[in-house]
Amino acid sequence: MSARRLVADAGGTNVRFAIADETGRLERVESFATADFPTFGEALSAYRSRAGGLNDIGTCAIAAAGPVDDGVVKLTNIAWTIDRAEISTAMAGLPVAVVNDLEAVAAALPHLASDDLTTIGALAPVRPERRTMLAVNVGTGFGAASAILRDGRWYTCPSEPGHMTLGQVEAMPPLPADTSVESVLSGSGLAKLYGRLTGGRHIAAQQASDVLAMAGRDAAAGRTVEVFTDILGRVAGDLTLATAAWGGVYFCGSVATAWAALADAQRFRAEFIRKGPMRARMLKVPTAVIRRDNVALFGLAMMPLSR
Repeated sequence: MSARRLVADAGGTNVRFAIADETGRLERVESFATADFPTFGEALSAYRSRAGGLNDIGTCAIAAAGPVDDGVVKLTNIAWTIDRAEISTAMAGLPVAVVNDLEAVAAALPHLASDDLTTIGALAPVRPERRTMLAVNVGTGFGAASAILRDGRWYTCPSEPGHMTLGQVEAMPPLPADTSVESVLSGSGLAKLYGRLTGGRHIAAQQASDVLAMAGRDAAAGRTVEVFTDILGRVAGDLTLATAAWGGVYFCGSVATAWAALADAQRFRAEFIRKGPMRARMLKVPTAVIRRDNVALFGLAMMPLSR
C-alpha cells in the first residue's frame, strides 16, 4: 500500500485538501469555501478532479469541526455530514479515518519544531515534549484536543469545550446564564463582545478583524481585546487543569493568530496562571501560537490510522 495519503480539513468556513507523504510533507494543497458545495463529497470530488494523478493514494484522513460518532460527523457550524464508509466507497474502498479537527492539530503537536511556534510569554515550549499537550483553536468556533503519551505512543483525545458554559465575566455587563465559551471566544464572538462593551453604540466592528484592526486607535476596541485576552487566559488555564496539559497549550485558528500579534502576553499569562494553589504549577506550563501552515493537514499526515 502506498504511504501517500489524501488529507482534508473541513471547518465552518473553508475545507482544505492536500496529498501528504509519510514525513508530513504536503503537496497540491487546495482550499475551497464550504458555502460553494452542498456536501463534503462534492468538495472532495472537485479536489480530486483538480489535483489529478491520485492513483497512488493509499489512505485518506479527514478532520471535521464537530464530534465524531462511529466514523460519522455532523459539522457543528454548517449542514455537512461526513461518513467514513461513504467516503471509502467513493474512493474505491481505501481505508478512511474521520476525526475531530482539533484532534488532527493535537496529532501534530509532538512533531512541531521550535520554528513552528511563537511563544506567548517568557516560557518557551520544550521540543520535543513528552508530557500531555493541548491544542486550542479560536476561529469560526472554539475547540480543543489533547495529545497524550502512553507506552511510547502518542494518543489524541478530542473535546467540545466551546460549548461549555462561560459564566460571568468581570468588567462586563451580565451575560445570559447559558452563554457558551464559543459565543465569546470566536470570530463572531469577538465582534459581539465589542458590541456588549459599548452598549451597542458602536457599529463599526462587524467582525473580529475589524475589532483587531481598530484596537490601536479605538479605545473601545482596545478594551475589547483586553477583555478577550482575560477570558481566553482564564479558559485556557481551566482547560490545562482539566486535561493535565503540563506540556503546554498551543493555539491555532485565524482569530488566535491575529489576536496573538497584538495582545498583551503578560496580561494573558496573569489570567492563565491565576489558579490558586495550582499557580506555581501553571507558571511552568508554556503557551504558544502555532505558526506552521495547514497544521491540521500535517497532523492528519502524521496520525496512525488505527480507526
